[in-house]
Amino acid sequence: MFERFEPAARQAFADARQEAGRAGQDQIRSEHVLIGLLREPGAAADALTAAGLSVAALRAHIRQGDNNAPAGLDADALSTLGIDLDAVRRATDAAFGPGALDRAAVRGQARLPVAGDAKQVLGRAVHQAQLLGQREITSGHMLIGILESRRSGALTALTRAGADIPALRADVLRRIAATSGGDGQ
Repeated sequence: MFERFEPAARQAFADARQEAGRAGQDQIRSEHVLIGLLREPGAAADALTAAGLSVAALRAHIRQGDNNAPAGLDADALSTLGIDLDAVRRATDAAFGPGALDRAAVRGQARLPVAGDAKQVLGRAVHQAQLLGQREITSGHMLIGILESRRSGALTALTRAGADIPALRADVLRRIAATSGGDGQ
């Protein structure tokens, strides 16, 4: 399914799988894809960062799991044991690189199904690349797929985080055009 996706876009989806597991969710949803896009270099991360968004800001607007999915690290539960998850995360990042704790495999995480809204994001990304006459699907196309959703957890998180959706869309389209030599616009 991901043959036409650039490596960073593929990795963003892998990051989305990890994010869903970290959040204790039973499916990979569009909001997890959004976090994955922000974590990987590319047009999507550049546009999201330029809009003043961060992983922490977006996570604050994404629901956490309350199901039987693989449990991520629960900061509140750990704090009752006297463990500061932020301190552990900083130490892990310093020792093993940024995001190391989030990349740690959670048992069963690889089997998470893809929710309908995340499938729609991927479909819209492919469609956007086709509209622009581009053979490879980039993180920018994936972000456009999110921004063109009528209703999704990712769009809700962006709106709640204060993102200007039309400005973000225009910015990522400019970035896609710039990396493709300006064709497709």
